[in-house]
Amino acid sequence: MKTTVSTPETWKRVIEFEVPAADFSAAVDAKLAEYRRDARLPGFRQGKVPLSVIKQRFGEAAKAAVIEEIVKDSYKAACEEHKIEPVTGATMTDMKELADGEPLRFTLETEVDPPVEVAGYDKLKVKAKPAKVKDSDVDDNFTHFVERFAEYKDVDRAAKKGDSVRIEYRSVTIDGQERPDLKNHNPGYPIELGAEGGIKEFDKGLTGVSAGDETDITVKFPKDYADPGAAGKDGVFAVKVLAVQEKHLPELNGEFLSKFGDFSTVDALKAEMRKGMEEEALGAAKREAHNEAVDILIKDNPFDVPPSKVEAFINMMIEDYAQQQNGQISEPREELAERFHDAAVMALKRIRIIEYISDREKIKATQEEVDGEIELMAQRYGHDFDQLKQMFRKNGTTNRIRLEIRERKTLDFLIGEAAA
Repeated sequence: MKTTVSTPETWKRVIEFEVPAADFSAAVDAKLAEYRRDARLPGFRQGKVPLSVIKQRFGEAAKAAVIEEIVKDSYKAACEEHKIEPVTGATMTDMKELADGEPLRFTLETEVDPPVEVAGYDKLKVKAKPAKVKDSDVDDNFTHFVERFAEYKDVDRAAKKGDSVRIEYRSVTIDGQERPDLKNHNPGYPIELGAEGGIKEFDKGLTGVSAGDETDITVKFPKDYADPGAAGKDGVFAVKVLAVQEKHLPELNGEFLSKFGDFSTVDALKAEMRKGMEEEALGAAKREAHNEAVDILIKDNPFDVPPSKVEAFINMMIEDYAQQQNGQISEPREELAERFHDAAVMALKRIRIIEYISDREKIKATQEEVDGEIELMAQRYGHDFDQLKQMFRKNGTTNRIRLEIRERKTLDFLIGEAAA
């Protein structure tokens, strides 16, 4: 058999095959002999059917079966001989019609990851630059933390800033169209007057109301409002006030502080919060630096990505997007695929670059590091470490953890944050 390989694209391999007529005929004869051995036809004993009858009855089927076997075996042998590592199945693009005495010719196409050579990764000057955590940041964070433990008590007075108001929608009209699904609807959460991110019209309309009051509130929804049916439109809410509640913060005494650890003072708890905030700031800065470093390497080291891998990645992104939207997607799949295309290509290039550098620099996850990750998960979710480790080994999670650690270490290496 003769094979010829061409590379019309860096990611494509076209393999042309030529099987000598004698070899093909011998294979067909062998297949017919198999059929003859097993054939059961009226008037003949098994294995005694004349070959001419076998050829007449099974000749075309034998040729088709032989062609299928040759294509499969030839493709495998060609990949081994020419060191082709396919990333997708082969596609038949040409099959010459068989004629007596002519060789069998066919062509297969497949996709591969093109070779990648990443230069300059050891000369990057990208560094993580974490934002400084100020005292005011810690104070604000502490305030929000304490407010999570506030109690709300009903009061018999008009609502003011800082109060929470519980309401019920009597009716809701958007752009003149009533929303029957919101008629006599209780939103289930109180509206805190003056809270950051609140709708200003509700703040204004509910300031001064008391329990039992009814009022109409006119709202202009922002264009980026979460509900696309209301975004950028005018709405009128007829509401009834169910309760006005006053916020009562917990007393910052030893009993309260002891709920969160061995803290005897507010300052001690704030100091611990500062550590956490500084760790978060460093993590955010490192992620930003990681992305910047990889973007530079992608720009400076261009290479192609097989279309089949891009398509598969886009499909995964669309499925994730559909889950986020609870399966309700209004855009055509083709438009989503076009929108996600560039992000999919960048993500796949990122993977290849990280793999190249980690292989070149022999960056790996140690068993101690993997066990450390599993130990954290066991503590977080209250599982036994040994049982969780055994389960992860069986379901493949351990390999995923190992790859994630290797990626993290490789990215840290790029920005000079590799552990000593």
